Amino acid sequence: MIKESNTWARLTSMAFHPMIMPTLAVLILFAIPSYVSYSIPTSARRLITGLVFLNTCIAPFLVILVMKKTGLIKDFYLQDRNERVYPIMVSVFFYLFTYYLFRQAHLPSLLNYFVMGATLLVLLGFVITFYWKISLHMMSMGGFTGYLIAVSLILGYELHMLIIGSVLASGLVGSARIKLNAHNQSQVYVGFVTGILLMLVLFFYLRG
Repeated sequence: MIKESNTWARLTSMAFHPMIMPTLAVLILFAIPSYVSYSIPTSARRLITGLVFLNTCIAPFLVILVMKKTGLIKDFYLQDRNERVYPIMVSVFFYLFTYYLFRQAHLPSLLNYFVMGATLLVLLGFVITFYWKISLHMMSMGGFTGYLIAVSLILGYELHMLIIGSVLASGLVGSARIKLNAHNQSQVYVGFVTGILLMLVLFFYLRG
């Protein structure tokens, strides 16, 4: 019964996994009719999306899989705070690499801002992990929500339903993490607030 009652929480955690959110964010940005999508050819948009998916999802997952096989981590859920250090370190590397590639390609600023913000969130999560088990899922959801708000305001494009949906999804994810005993309420709330504030402050600071 316990496993069955936790099924929704595990499915929710997987559906909104931090490894998936960057790709979703890029897809949304390219779907908005703006200078960002108009200035990048369709083939290049596909390449960029594929690169983000590879560097922020596939590559880190494969490395974590190797860590699991070699015994560096016990499982993919990373319940132990100390086990999170190496996987997050790997993610930091791939995020930094992605940001470097984007900078070299001279892509529209909003793309660079997003990758920079996502990289800073991962770096911050890495540092905090040494001292406290902050919710990386909620940092990701907060960052995603902050990103949607920033993009909506900067581009002048209404994303109200997406923003509301993101907030509701964040509440669901937070409940799932607590249900799974992965985090307490403080770790969930602080994770979300940290993510949304960092992304908003970064976007509007860089925009001047």
